[in-house]
Amino acid sequence: MPTGPSMELLLVRHGESEGNRAGRMQGHREYPLSNRGRAQAQSLGQMFVERKLEWTAAYTSPLSRARQTADILTGMAQRPAAEVDPDLIEITAGSLEGLNRSEILERHPDFMQRGLEGLGDFSEYGGESYDDMQRRVEQLCGRIFEKHSEDGQRVLLVSHGGLLFQLAKRLICVPVPRVAILRFGNCTSSLIRMRKRRGMWLGELVWHLPIDFFTHEEERDVGALFR
Repeated sequence: MPTGPSMELLLVRHGESEGNRAGRMQGHREYPLSNRGRAQAQSLGQMFVERKLEWTAAYTSPLSRARQTADILTGMAQRPAAEVDPDLIEITAGSLEGLNRSEILERHPDFMQRGLEGLGDFSEYGGESYDDMQRRVEQLCGRIFEKHSEDGQRVLLVSHGGLLFQLAKRLICVPVPRVAILRFGNCTSSLIRMRKRRGMWLGELVWHLPIDFFTHEEERDVGALFR
């Protein structure tokens, strides 16, 4: 039975930023890549080149840590620069942004005590709500599917841990679960193959690779909350 047209989405989280290195909640705050983050992006770009992994189009978050990562990847692949898409920006964390773990514990102890079902919602702190985030992801998906629905296209999306987590859930799960375990470390890359079934795009996770899978470095774990 025919399965309909297919396309692929290549999701990449930015390399280590100065905010990651300091263990700070980043959100919309600007933190450039650290030296380690640039090296991570170069290692990932080299892997893409060696495996001849190319893309039809590329998009990036407007934040510098993602744009710098995208510039390294597209430059090494000798592809056009990634287009900035505002919907790829990280989740807004409100008054938590810029704080490290001890500062959050001191100023907002309730945040660290919330259950898993509440971790994607920052509305209590003046940030983005879970429902707002889902609407943004749906808007992003609709635009990507409309522009790149021609069979066989591959699209590179460079973004952030929080956004990519919500996006990956939307792409591979119907209905979308609120809680799932899928870690996006710095420069983790994921390939999701999308097929149109009964009028709806549904994805299959082909691979999900942390940077240390093909390098000799160990990933620094500053906690999944600190995007």
